[in-house]
Amino acid sequence: MLLTVILSAMLLPSFSLHPALPSLRLDEFILFAGFALYMARLAECVLRGRPRPAPPPARAWLWATVGRLFAALLVSYAVSNLYAVVFLDAAYTLRDAMELVTFFKYFLIITLVASTQFTADDRLLLRLAAAFALGVLVVFGWGQHWNALGLDTWLAPFFNQAHWEHLIVGNPARILGAFDNPNVFGMFTVLVLAVLVTRYYFADDGGKLPLPLLAAIALIVKLEYLTISRTALMGIALLFALTSVWAWRHFRKNRQVTKKILVLFLLTLLLFFTSSADFLNRVAEGLDFSNSTSLQGHLARWNTAIGSIWDSPVFGWGTQKATMTTLVDNEYALYTRRYGFVGLAAYLAVFFLPFIAAWRVLRGRPPGRGMAAAPAPERGGYFTEAQIMLAAYVSVLPSVLLYNFMAGIFYHLQLMTSFCVLMGFVYALTAPAAQPAEGE
Repeated sequence: MLLTVILSAMLLPSFSLHPALPSLRLDEFILFAGFALYMARLAECVLRGRPRPAPPPARAWLWATVGRLFAALLVSYAVSNLYAVVFLDAAYTLRDAMELVTFFKYFLIITLVASTQFTADDRLLLRLAAAFALGVLVVFGWGQHWNALGLDTWLAPFFNQAHWEHLIVGNPARILGAFDNPNVFGMFTVLVLAVLVTRYYFADDGGKLPLPLLAAIALIVKLEYLTISRTALMGIALLFALTSVWAWRHFRKNRQVTKKILVLFLLTLLLFFTSSADFLNRVAEGLDFSNSTSLQGHLARWNTAIGSIWDSPVFGWGTQKATMTTLVDNEYALYTRRYGFVGLAAYLAVFFLPFIAAWRVLRGRPPGRGMAAAPAPERGGYFTEAQIMLAAYVSVLPSVLLYNFMAGIFYHLQLMTSFCVLMGFVYALTAPAAQPAEGE
């Protein structure tokens, strides 16, 4: 199930069953169908009086931790919408109720990943599947860029028409990959680069420069350049800067890590300055703050959202998808307008709780109260596979938070699915051992 969810999030667009219904994704169908089967089996055990096995301590902790987090989201949602209906004369429609489906989907993904017991063969299969999907996206992206074999024409009905027509064959043309927006595809490449770059710096490479990994990094960076996404470009710059400083300090500024930093920097510059004129012109236009039409549009939408926020700052205005615009270009402002600062606190907790747990484990501290501390990577030593995944989340979160400031990941179901998979691995790798900490 998890393998299908990952491949669907990376390679498949959403599809519509009926014009009056929201679009559906294959990974959503699989997740909800799997949960329905699980509940049916649970009901069968109850009806037949079969004893249910007690979950292991790590899994019980996971369900309690993630459950409390999403319970906070649900409570803030319910309070804000109730407040809006009763005191602000707001409407509550079916579209607003679909927000609960979004919350539930993310809960299912995180708990599915974190509660799965992976064998060595399972991990190998996941890595091979992810590598295959990335290879498809690289070929697919360049195929869009060159319109190879008329790719942009015969795939057009399966993608968002506005973005496909204006951005694929527009001026300048921007690739979408298997996503509905080039900026979203650009941010997806940042998530991929987080795993690749942390592995590049912190995995044991035998003292040699990992050339295959550098080639993979170059291919993914070039894909981002073909999206011509300035927000994702800033995300890559932030990711590379943070991981480089982290590696330089961790390895005590030795010659090997300095060489890696220099090689990555030169590679990035080479890819940047050999990019198309359209890419360079768009970057230059974005840096011209006084004349940038994109920035002016962002500021106008932010001002409108901020005005609404201050009219109801604590509980917000409720979801109100039918009456209030969703085009805010700032997910913090959008979420605060809907659910107030109370809801914003729950929203930020979704991102920061796994970050805190991962950072504490990497520092050799218990991820939470009453937990045993996991061994931290030695100063100057290489990371294990588990520590690399934790480091990838820690290093990419600032880029995700930056992206949320200009667009948003939480309300993009395809992109957030990939990020929830990474969150699930963080929860799995920071879950407490069966043995309690000393003194407990």
